[in-house]
Amino acid sequence: MKKKKAPGIDGISIEIIKELHDMNPDILHYTYNKCLELGIFPETWKKGKLIIFNKPGKDPSLPNAYRPICLLSVLGKILDQLLVFRITHLLHKNNRLHKKQHGFRNGRSCETANFRLWQAINIALQERVPVTLLSLDVQGAFDTVWRTSILFQLTQANCPQNIFNLVRNYFTNRSIHYFQDEEVWNFDNQRGVPQGSCSGPLFWNLVMDTALDLPLPQGSHIQAYADDIIVVIRGKDKEEIETKGNAILEKLLAWGAEHKLSFNIQKTFQMPITFGGRLNLPIISINNHIIQVVNNIKYLGVTWDCCLTFTKHFKVLRDKTDSLTYKLSTVANEFYSKRSGLFRKIYYGAIEPYLLLEQKHGAID
Repeated sequence: MKKKKAPGIDGISIEIIKELHDMNPDILHYTYNKCLELGIFPETWKKGKLIIFNKPGKDPSLPNAYRPICLLSVLGKILDQLLVFRITHLLHKNNRLHKKQHGFRNGRSCETANFRLWQAINIALQERVPVTLLSLDVQGAFDTVWRTSILFQLTQANCPQNIFNLVRNYFTNRSIHYFQDEEVWNFDNQRGVPQGSCSGPLFWNLVMDTALDLPLPQGSHIQAYADDIIVVIRGKDKEEIETKGNAILEKLLAWGAEHKLSFNIQKTFQMPITFGGRLNLPIISINNHIIQVVNNIKYLGVTWDCCLTFTKHFKVLRDKTDSLTYKLSTVANEFYSKRSGLFRKIYYGAIEPYLLLEQKHGAID
């Protein structure tokens, strides 16, 4: 775990734990082995400390002007990470790590997700048939995922009883505590995976992967990056795409109902691909609402457009890079004008990493 991370409600930092481990490693070894053996997650490690930050430029009187984060016990996060190692090994051994899931997986990334999306679109282009994309957003995915679904998927994976008991105990009696001056507010945490936990993405993927196994109409492709779902639908004409699209959404809605999840209609979009010819807009609905048709979809840092030119993506990227280059050049000229060799270092150390990071993940706004 990284140093200088804020500790949880107990105030025990990673530096303290490392010192303890260096002095007497048997203490931690015995504690964690007993937790794994007995299937018990200590109650004091289930408490989260809520911190709220005001978003820059937002009206502080509005609820959505704040960004909450939850600080968890470092001791608990270490046990949580041990759970991730054990369960991931189990899933890998049983071949249950889904090939269409690109989020939080070794060997998978934003790049592999975008490349697989291009492959799915390219099939339609080669066949010279119409194709459209559906981008879906699961509402409050990590915060609302049903814990019973997670436990059921663990049983399906033949999870050892002690690990199953530990996960079940991990989810019980969790609480969040908010401190303001001398006041303390306590809240039960009954749903979802704990924010900031090591196991949250893994547990979400256990449930999400079941959607990736849904039987879809021929000529359809579905993939996910954690809770970002994208569907590619190709057909001989508008009517066939409409039929397939509505059938797929019916299956996804039923899947959501089974796992007590819902889709955010305002963040669900359709983008018909018009490259090579115009496609009459298919009418695809979700919960009796026609899905909004757009010309651009931003998917994992890459802006896809209906003509597949990526013009908007590269323009935004270029503008941001030009702005950064100008700012750095101004400072460098003022302080390092007589040391021209430093300009190359600035390029490789600041500008190029910025460019690649933005292109890969869209992480810099």
